[in-house]
Formats: sequence, C-alpha cells, structure tokens
Amino acid sequence: MNYTRYFRIVAIFLLTVIVLQACSSNGFDAENQKEYGINGVYVGQNIKEAIDILGPTKADFMDMVSRQSYTVDQMSAGAGEAVMGMLLLDRTQLILKVKAGKLQSIMLGGVAQEDAQKFKTMRGLSMYDSAEQLKKLYGEGTGDKEITYQGSHSKASFGIVDNKVAWMRFDSL
Repeated sequence: MNYTRYFRIVAIFLLTVIVLQACSSNGFDAENQKEYGINGVYVGQNIKEAIDILGPTKADFMDMVSRQSYTVDQMSAGAGEAVMGMLLLDRTQLILKVKAGKLQSIMLGGVAQEDAQKFKTMRGLSMYDSAEQLKKLYGEGTGDKEITYQGSHSKASFGIVDNKVAWMRFDSL
C-alpha cells in the first residue's frame, strides 16, 4: 500500500475542510431573509405560516387604505393592499405589515422584562440584551441609538436605550 499517496489525499481533504470553515462565517448574512425576524418568523414569509409559528392569543388585521378587516387566510391568498396587524402574544404586542400575503415588516417593542427571553432573533439576540451583545452577534451596524443592518432586500433596526436593545424592527425594502 502506498502510504505517501494516502497521506496526501487525507492532507488535501483536511486542508479543504479547514479552508471552507475559515471562509464560512457565523456573522450576520445581510442577504439571508431569515436574518430579518424573530422567533422563526421573518420578512418575506407567508403570513399563514408566520401565524402558525407565533400562535398568538389574539390577532387583528386591517387594510390601512380601505379600513377593511382581513383574516389570515384572506391575506395568505394575497388579499389587501397594505394590511397592518396587531398580534397579542400573551401580554406582548407584535405589529406586522402584510402585502400580497407576505410579511413586509415586523415590529416589536414594549416587552416586559420578565418576557424578554421569549423574543429572540435568529442569531439569539433577546430583548434587553446589551448593545455589545448586538454587535457581537451582528457585527458593526450604522447608527448610535438606532443601529441598522441592511441588505439589498431587507433592513433590520434595533433601538438602543440605556445600552440595551429596547425595540426591534425588520422591514422589506
């Protein structure tokens, strides 16, 4: 058996694995739609799927132009021009904007301290985490009191109050 040839193959394989791991990043991927949201719900997702994941205790949707109320099934089928929805997740309000059946915006703020860990981004950022934790998970963003991260299709904004994340907003551009 030719051990030199075997050694070279293993060495090339290991080198390839090391290079690929070095090239892959755990940092914020601005072009990944799933980066723009919380609790597994993200901008661009179908509203029906998002509601099934969130399981709100109450949800009301109304078109901002016509003032018509919409059901999740109607919106999922594409009804409504610019529908806003307010969801109640236990005692926390989550505001969604829906267009053509897809989430256009996700807004979260006013979360009780004891409920902070219930609301996390894909990166694991929770409400009231420190600004340093935000930068550790997402990297450097633009802004000071409102830190923004933007890709070509979506934008994430985090409000900082007393060095803590006080609100989150994810929008389609």
